Amino acid sequence: MATKAKGGFLLPLLLVGGAVAYFGVDEVEDAVRGALIGEPVVIGVGDEAVMVADDAASMVRKCTTTRVLRQKRCGEVKVVIMDAARMPHITRNISPAWSEGKEHVLTRSGVSRHANYKAACGGFVKKHVDGSCDEYAFASTVQGGIGARTEEVPAREQDCQGGTLAAAYRWQGIRAGDDLLVVISNPHRVAVEPYQGQDIAEDQSTCGS
Repeated sequence: MATKAKGGFLLPLLLVGGAVAYFGVDEVEDAVRGALIGEPVVIGVGDEAVMVADDAASMVRKCTTTRVLRQKRCGEVKVVIMDAARMPHITRNISPAWSEGKEHVLTRSGVSRHANYKAACGGFVKKHVDGSCDEYAFASTVQGGIGARTEEVPAREQDCQGGTLAAAYRWQGIRAGDDLLVVISNPHRVAVEPYQGQDIAEDQSTCGS
């Protein structure tokens, strides 16, 4: 009965049902998911501060940020660190992707990344001369491809991300089928605004070492 909505249970269901009828299933699912998922969390201080997805916060606290940054592991999961000092716009794309429900633990794919990249960025039109389409989840992971969050970033940052992932895959032994936890270092350097055509990275040195 409709009067039971006063108890706080039926009314939300009726509102969601009405929203589905008006907006469509996909739009309402995105809105509900966004309401249930927390914002990214910054853990630690100074040089040992990291930003992680809300769902990863408790795990990283148990591991400690020192171990995450130095050993690049958290329990049995290997960690890939995206440095906001080098990639302020790449990390700007990652953090809201977490808020939108994109996964923070990804799985390296065993197939070429090109199909996933095309699926995510095939319709991308850059606004700036050296702009490039960045996608999260990464195209080299199972979660990449259709549905990835995209944003324009400097081409140098795109190369930096590729070098960072290639180095992690090689030196940390992340093989096809292996999981990887994505963490952002130097979170205070994450870009506040969309890419405006200028590389604002504090550190523009070669990535992938």
